Amino acid sequence: MYAYGERRPSGVPEPVAVHGLLVVGAAGYWWQDAESGARLLRGDASGVSEVALPEGPDGLTVLAVHPADTGPAAVLCGHPGGDYGYLTEAGAPDRVLARRPALVRLPRVPSATGGPAGPGFVYTGFPPDARLEDPPVDGIRVAVHRTGEPFAHDRAVPLGDAPDALVTLEPTADPDAVLVKSTARGVTAHRLLRLAPGSGRPTVTELPAASSPRTRLVLGAHRWWRGEALGTPRAVLYALPPGETHPSAGEPVAFPDGTAPAWFWGTRQGVVVRAVVAGGTEALYRIDGDSPEPRLFAQGAPGDSFPEVTAAPDADCALWLRVGRRSDGRAAGHVEQLLDGTPAPRTLRTLPWPASAPGTTRFCAAGDGHRLPVRLSGTAGPVLLLEHGGLTALANAPLERALEDLARAGRLTLARAVTRSLVPAHRVPSGERGYNDLLHAARYLREHTGPGRPLFVLGHSMGAVGAARAVLLEPGLFDGWILRFPVTDLVGFPALGIGRYWTALLGDPSRPEQRAALAALSPLHLPLPAGPLPPVLIQTGTHDTRADARHGRRLAERLRGRAAVTLSGYPVGHVERFCQAASRRAVAEVTAFVLDRAAFGHDRAVPARDSACVHDDASVGEGASGTHEPAAVARDPEGASP
Repeated sequence: MYAYGERRPSGVPEPVAVHGLLVVGAAGYWWQDAESGARLLRGDASGVSEVALPEGPDGLTVLAVHPADTGPAAVLCGHPGGDYGYLTEAGAPDRVLARRPALVRLPRVPSATGGPAGPGFVYTGFPPDARLEDPPVDGIRVAVHRTGEPFAHDRAVPLGDAPDALVTLEPTADPDAVLVKSTARGVTAHRLLRLAPGSGRPTVTELPAASSPRTRLVLGAHRWWRGEALGTPRAVLYALPPGETHPSAGEPVAFPDGTAPAWFWGTRQGVVVRAVVAGGTEALYRIDGDSPEPRLFAQGAPGDSFPEVTAAPDADCALWLRVGRRSDGRAAGHVEQLLDGTPAPRTLRTLPWPASAPGTTRFCAAGDGHRLPVRLSGTAGPVLLLEHGGLTALANAPLERALEDLARAGRLTLARAVTRSLVPAHRVPSGERGYNDLLHAARYLREHTGPGRPLFVLGHSMGAVGAARAVLLEPGLFDGWILRFPVTDLVGFPALGIGRYWTALLGDPSRPEQRAALAALSPLHLPLPAGPLPPVLIQTGTHDTRADARHGRRLAERLRGRAAVTLSGYPVGHVERFCQAASRRAVAEVTAFVLDRAAFGHDRAVPARDSACVHDDASVGEGASGTHEPAAVARDPEGASP
């Protein structure tokens, strides 16, 4: 088996990844990524075809596509890996700066100039005069853009006095309305944003809020469906009567014994539900609006999974990716489509798929007695413990695939600890609540995988808080640590990038009792141990709008002289994509860091680049390591002290 970054032998199929599933009318769309690049595919009754995409303006690249059932598609362009960009439309004279994760196309938006209603968009984003370099802010506003009309006719829609974090938009079966979801102070609010047919005047209707991110409210078949405790054995899905939104009016949907709903999507006729059945096998159910009785139509075999599913209440089909095991032990991916009114799905395309390494799940005890799952892939080589923090493995999809390659080749054991939330710290007056979950998992791995095997820990985003905390509290456990696009300053984060909009989610350091709790978790403010620290690799993203690059730079500066520090910057965003050359170089640096230091065993005098490196696609070739810019660490652009 080839290692990541090595040339693939002839005859070995190029691995691909499928993501970004969406449905429009009776067609499904998805991105297919490979090392050679990415392409957008469309699947419908005539088969599968590639969608031609325009070149990005001003050197930008295509980030997302929002196809229309008829007519040209809208294309969102921006910096590779960025969370923002320009929305360009064929025939429109202007560009709209919009948030990529929060963009819904409506078939009819009333014209502000008196013309007939036509296509438009509801999005979260900026005023029209904002620059692409400005960091987008969740919750700054929700705006409506009418296709082909100038920026002056955008309509800002206030959601409340204070901006909410994590604003997302979802389509509904109503062509004049979208569902707005936002999270603040641990509560997820649901609002229905509707445009008046004549004037286009927006109105916001409050819907019942959810106290947990595992609660979901979806419109399908002209009724609301509410799921609670999704993905847990206590999961319940309620069918609400038409016109009702309050949970107390709902009737629970009766699933077979041992079946727990994990997530669901609205359709024209009902909902599609992904469920976990006894033994961990996944399955898909369909529930029609006229008879809330689940019907099984896609049963997964042991080892199968449905990693991506999509449906929309204004579309005529559902789409999903099924990854299953072949008879020879390899895995294959199938994109499948279910049309409304049909009893069974049909396969649109069979894809080569890299097989997962054999996995086992172990359990260790956390400090408060919590039973902590630790999933292991592979049985040999150094052990790498992963912590994703606020995002799923999709945030590290290119890295996950590279690490799985190494695990299959017997060069690495990959450990994933299912830890609990680190934040918000100020809401937990006592008890651990997951703050030390990663440390308990590391102790378990050191004891049960053999003292002679090197142990590394890797944290992404908020996961970097747990990873760095574990190393600073018990550095002797680890042979190296990796922080990717990290959050390190939980006291000064409101002054970094868009951090001022996250105080409701993370805590407010201006309040003394919350500041003390955040300082006790912050890697930048935790006391450094007396002895030396293991080597550390810190990676930041030039276009990362979630975790400002100064988080990583400030921690790197603090650790200098105490550890061999490698600080690298790449022109990527917070979530990577496999087809980007910069992402592939960042992944290769991680695997090289682990394998090179594993070869030295527990020797902490391993050579490292004790400097800052900026990897820029415009000036660096595929195999280059970048240009040294130590001043990027020594000086803070805003002059703020850690």
